[in-house]
Amino acid sequence: MKYQLRTKLIFGTLGIISGMVATNFAAAQSTTTALDTAANYSGGFSTGMNGGYGFGAWTLNTPGGGNYVGGGLFGLWNNAYGAGTGSYANRPFGSVLSPGQTFSISVQTGTLNGSAEQAGFNLEDASGNVLFSYWQQGGNYLDGDFSDANGAGTATGFAYDFSQLDTIAFTLNSATSYTLTDLATDASFSGTLSGSAIDQVQIFRQNLAGDPNLGGGGGTDYRFNNLEITTVPEPSVLALAGMSGLGILFIARRRLASR
Repeated sequence: MKYQLRTKLIFGTLGIISGMVATNFAAAQSTTTALDTAANYSGGFSTGMNGGYGFGAWTLNTPGGGNYVGGGLFGLWNNAYGAGTGSYANRPFGSVLSPGQTFSISVQTGTLNGSAEQAGFNLEDASGNVLFSYWQQGGNYLDGDFSDANGAGTATGFAYDFSQLDTIAFTLNSATSYTLTDLATDASFSGTLSGSAIDQVQIFRQNLAGDPNLGGGGGTDYRFNNLEITTVPEPSVLALAGMSGLGILFIARRRLASR
């Protein structure tokens, strides 16, 4: 009877400690270090505003259109055409993106009337040099487009999901490598960056060439939300946490068994 009671105490205690270790281990896997949503801007957003936490203030440049907050989302509209006449929203990170961190943004692409129309985002260094770019191109409904240190490419499976809010996640694997994932379809690919550090994001809606009557209007706005940076601990840190948990379980079992 005494042996059965001791066994129950051992395994009951081990179960409680196991649950605590598992909970703490899971919590350590991802930490949000920056977050902002359109819900923080009741009257629209403009240059100098800085909602949420972990980001720097917005800088807006909309020579070909404008910006707004509506329907619970940020928005950019553009009704001009030609280089430099789009609508751009820049947001610096609180610190440069580090290996193991993920920047994610939820995007909603409206109508892209012409083949030269684009909607997407750039990841830039502190001087505004584009290190990575992802966008939807008018006329390409099956995939997205991107550019990195190796030039332009096709983001296969990153479909033009008209008027749907999809989350795109950019994970920095090392100083010069990354993985981009479409969380709506689980499509992903990896690529190479230059040696510069990612310091900010630029979100854009532009019509680079063609018929000026095709730029903007008619539900062509580019809308977005949920700017977030998360950090995943290094594998060595997670391994140490797991080993520490096993150590706690072992010590607890020995103490209970000796009673």
